[in-house]
Amino acid sequence: MSVVGIHTAFVSGFTSRSTWGIYTARLEIGVSVFFLISGFLLYRPFAVAHLTGAASPDLKRFWARRLLRIVPAYWLVMTVTSYVMRVNTNVRGWKPTLILYAFGQIYFPNTVFKGVTQAWSLCTEMSFYLFLPLLAALLVWRRGSLRSQLAREMSALAVMVAVSFAFRMWALTEAAHHPGSTYGTMGDWLPANLDLFALGMFLAVSSAWMHQQGRRPGWLWHPVMPWLSWALAAVAFWAVSHLHIPLTPLYQISPGKNLLRQSLYGSFAFFMLLPAVFGPQHRGLIRRFLRMRLVAATGVVSYGIYLWHQGWVAMWLNWTHGPLFRVRWWLLFLVVLALALASASGSYFLFERPVLRLKDRLSWFDRPPSTPSEPTP
Repeated sequence: MSVVGIHTAFVSGFTSRSTWGIYTARLEIGVSVFFLISGFLLYRPFAVAHLTGAASPDLKRFWARRLLRIVPAYWLVMTVTSYVMRVNTNVRGWKPTLILYAFGQIYFPNTVFKGVTQAWSLCTEMSFYLFLPLLAALLVWRRGSLRSQLAREMSALAVMVAVSFAFRMWALTEAAHHPGSTYGTMGDWLPANLDLFALGMFLAVSSAWMHQQGRRPGWLWHPVMPWLSWALAAVAFWAVSHLHIPLTPLYQISPGKNLLRQSLYGSFAFFMLLPAVFGPQHRGLIRRFLRMRLVAATGVVSYGIYLWHQGWVAMWLNWTHGPLFRVRWWLLFLVVLALALASASGSYFLFERPVLRLKDRLSWFDRPPSTPSEPTP
């Protein structure tokens, strides 16, 4: 919803003409929430295995499942929005086309704003899928005691945060001296966003440790805790909205302010998700709302909403011939959301779900290695 909100608010002109624009411009914060959720959900099975001594999830199965979940739907939307709806700005030639279909646009200045433009975060996400199992395998190499393993996990997360800040500072400094170069796209690369994934992984390790130890800290399960956590998230969002960051989707700010923005984005996502990880999941109005079937069903197709919505923004403006930046935001938001929800549901049930069924048919992952049969007497 935040991604749909920031794009429709900008195109409608609401962000630039309203006093609330400083808040709608910062709805890009949803990407940080997305990265934290990925860090938590994808690393928790590894964290549980590391802290219980069990076998880690199979790397080949992990990668196959991630590819089946992400790639086919993206290729479908990329093809339809580019060659049927014709709303994407693409670069001619087979090399740029290959880059766009291979999630490589953030690594080349001439393709970073082409194709499905909001898919830059998918490029970061795909590199995280490659990185995560390799890091997990490294962390259990010569596994020691339970406490030493926990210390190793936490140390790795601290290193990820330090690397992220150092890489981001270096890339932004170089980008200021080399405008239009690859340095300008490095802020979207995985090393620059490792801190956000690390916060999600921290939640995964913490919850796995508490579950393994049978601990349930009272302050995390206190009824006031969700509201306190969400209040801190609101403070982080308010603070980042008042940093005087430009209201346009593409902007350049000083390296120091960029790091502060990144830290506040991470704080918002962390405190927003904290009550979803800890505490009784059946208690509270918001938790009951999130458990509703309609909300859960929307979550199932949310990836499609993310992929389709930008194309429908362009299509709606073409149909209505509405002047850019002179459209009612609420109307554009509702129309785009409805169209994106419809197309996301159709693509999920007609295309994505049949493809996802292949996850359980890849039985070759579970086959033991073949051995020569004994000769028949």
